[in-house]
Amino acid sequence: MIRKLAVVLMFWMSFSSLFGQYLTDFPTTSNALLWKIEGKDVKKDAYIFGTIHLIDKDKFYFPASLQKIINSSKQVVLEIAQLDQAEVFNHIFLKKGTVLEYFNPEQQDSLLQWAHTQLQVDSAQFMLSYLKMKPFVLVQLATQKELVDKTKSYDMTIQQMANEQKISTVGLETVAEQMAIFDNMDTLTQRNMVMEFIRHPEGQLEQLEKMYAIYLQQNVDAMFQFIDEDKSSMMDAQNELLDERNQKWIPKIETLIKSKRTFIAVGAGHLGGKNGVLRLLEKKGYKLTPIHL
Repeated sequence: MIRKLAVVLMFWMSFSSLFGQYLTDFPTTSNALLWKIEGKDVKKDAYIFGTIHLIDKDKFYFPASLQKIINSSKQVVLEIAQLDQAEVFNHIFLKKGTVLEYFNPEQQDSLLQWAHTQLQVDSAQFMLSYLKMKPFVLVQLATQKELVDKTKSYDMTIQQMANEQKISTVGLETVAEQMAIFDNMDTLTQRNMVMEFIRHPEGQLEQLEKMYAIYLQQNVDAMFQFIDEDKSSMMDAQNELLDERNQKWIPKIETLIKSKRTFIAVGAGHLGGKNGVLRLLEKKGYKLTPIHL
């Protein structure tokens, strides 16, 4: 459970390059999750790939061509590298107060009823096991309850491959930085995130299925637009979840791709859009070439 708690959006490839295309225009017409990064300071091959953090097992596609690119890299860059379960555990509990304090009495009743029907725990067990968990963690628990044993993770698969090939891995951010995004959300946003899933889980699962379908179309701008149009409480914090993180990643990426053959994998929602990683790199003078899958 702890491994998946840190994982909250995006996927794959098969090899065939197309040169001379640029993505300045929005939205791009290039259906590509994999992009080659070129520039005067890029001495070795560098690729950036859009993942989806969890996807149905029957939709998971990981061709030999993708493995070849990863295995030939000298470093693999992920949002978070070498996920430390102990560190994750340190960030899932409230430092003070209880999770019930985020909700009014009616919402508390809904939360406890959900725990009874979905987690199979009564009120006393909830108080013992979940009372000090952060609201965002409850969202993850709710999601995992529906998806457990049905999904696979591109991020974890890529990390495992890098470990097996003894390829160094680098993180663009830490668990603490990622969890801080949710910790800094206002109480209302955190409360609504939980209640939306607990009261309407079928709607959230339908959104996931739509996201999977768009992801498999391989158009990163379409993925961004889907996220941008999401009216859920979580996406009220889109600037913090996407734009600000994209900006912070650019100087790190620029440094990393200067000297080593590099494979970068981040959520596909970070690649597309006018403030996405691809266009931010393009504005810095890099050439981004789509590799069609």
